[in-house]
Amino acid sequence: MVADILLGAVVAGGSVAAGVGALGLAGYLIRHRGSPGVNWFITSFLATALWCLTYGFGLLVDIYPLRAYLEAVGLVAAAWTGPLFLMFTLEYTGRSATARSWQSGVILAPPAAISGLIVTFPYHSLLWTGLGPAPVFGLSVPGYTVGPLLYLMATFVFGCTGIGALLLVETVVSYGPLYRTEATAVALSTLPPAAGVLPWLFNVGPVPQLNLGPLLFLLHIALDGYAFVGSNMFETNPTTERAAQRSAIDDLGSPTFVLDTADRVVTVNDAAVDVFGLERESVLGEPLTTAADVDLEGGADHQTVSVTTDGRDRQFSVVTSPLTDPADRNVGRTVVFQEITREREREQRLDVLNRVIRHNLRNEMTVVMGHADLIEGRSDDEAVEASAETIKASGNRLLATGEKAREFEQLRGTETGTESVDVTELVQARTTELRAEFPDATVEAVLPSSPTTVETDPRVLSLVISSLLENALAHNETDDPRVVLTVELLPPGGIEITISDNGPGIEAEELAPIQKGRETSLEHTTGIGLWIVSWGVSMLGGEIEFDTDGEGTVVTLRLE
Repeated sequence: MVADILLGAVVAGGSVAAGVGALGLAGYLIRHRGSPGVNWFITSFLATALWCLTYGFGLLVDIYPLRAYLEAVGLVAAAWTGPLFLMFTLEYTGRSATARSWQSGVILAPPAAISGLIVTFPYHSLLWTGLGPAPVFGLSVPGYTVGPLLYLMATFVFGCTGIGALLLVETVVSYGPLYRTEATAVALSTLPPAAGVLPWLFNVGPVPQLNLGPLLFLLHIALDGYAFVGSNMFETNPTTERAAQRSAIDDLGSPTFVLDTADRVVTVNDAAVDVFGLERESVLGEPLTTAADVDLEGGADHQTVSVTTDGRDRQFSVVTSPLTDPADRNVGRTVVFQEITREREREQRLDVLNRVIRHNLRNEMTVVMGHADLIEGRSDDEAVEASAETIKASGNRLLATGEKAREFEQLRGTETGTESVDVTELVQARTTELRAEFPDATVEAVLPSSPTTVETDPRVLSLVISSLLENALAHNETDDPRVVLTVELLPPGGIEITISDNGPGIEAEELAPIQKGRETSLEHTTGIGLWIVSWGVSMLGGEIEFDTDGEGTVVTLRLE
């Protein structure tokens, strides 16, 4: 007898405690209301609390038909627990569109209809038959034969709960450790109540008339409490990551295809539909070569293709990235088409323009220089001879500019490579050339005694150093032009090259466009030398500084 009383107290008290715990968690979650899934979960806990409380207190009430009404109210609450849990998981796992569409009506309409049938139980026998007292452990337990409505309700509730649990499991698998503990705890929390309800539903076990589901909700509350309080389940959630993945494709302005391992189209974004004139549904499952009418090289990650759309040829840079699952298995790839038509057309125009200008400049300046020599040789007029010399000097500067442009254009058209470069040898070669070109100038090189080998592109570095030295001497009009080139080693494997001169210094107007990276009608350089230096340093991945004070210029180049 004492044991029965204790067991009865545990069942009734545990059911009431579960209801109180559900109310407590609902109150705790209010601080997170508005977060994905929270409002649905709060409502689910309120339904759970109503079920557990009415069942727990009902075990102490032996007055009929009041006891029957308490049973009915508890069943109404139970009918909502599964659907509300499913609505929570839909929003929490980033499927809020489904939770807010007509599909939500499919989920919520059945419990509403079932609730209406339950509260009208006196007028039909769909809910139960043979309702009457069936006390056990000193509790007022109602005994009855389960009707079809309860079986239907249980099937729907278990189905919703199972789907919700699977969505959480999918979250664990798809999103890794970030949400693993929270989602696992909530998914497992659905098992204890189900284990308590099933024996009652199918009338099996030592006390089949006793529904232990409300009592076992204590474990449910404990697991959910861990997820909310211990792991901060709603501080971070999969909605953010799922939305990011979706928007990464949908909001991308470039045509994007997601392919499976057989290169069949799984999904496309709006840009792909617009650019390639696709019908989204019809291309799903089709090979990419058929859907977009392009042929891609097998394993190339980057390639360029020409696509004819709207009656014109368009150039695209195609970037392919593999897709892997959490187990690092290949599941497909993404193919992104970045249009480069304008860039290619611009490059083509520049190439033509550069070639024509350099060709015409060289040919026309050869004519000019020839006539300048002729005039100088046939005239005894000093003024005419001086003008001829001025023409020749200007012509030489233009030819030198054209030659520099040609050299840099050749470098620009090739990939920058790296190799071990003896900077000492390279500097000595350049300074020797400069001494021959400017015999009246002093060109000094201060080199370290230890090896000065660096990994870089020798062609670009040579062009940068030559341009800096020539610029320092060409614009130096002093009686004793002087330039000093100093090389210092930078740990762990870099160099610093300093070129200083005693010239007039580089004017601020010349440096401003270089430092800003662009020219305007008001700010522009008078030559191409500094631009070649700036572009070359950028190609080498280095840094350059100019320090000029009107009494000379110090240029510092660092490569690390």
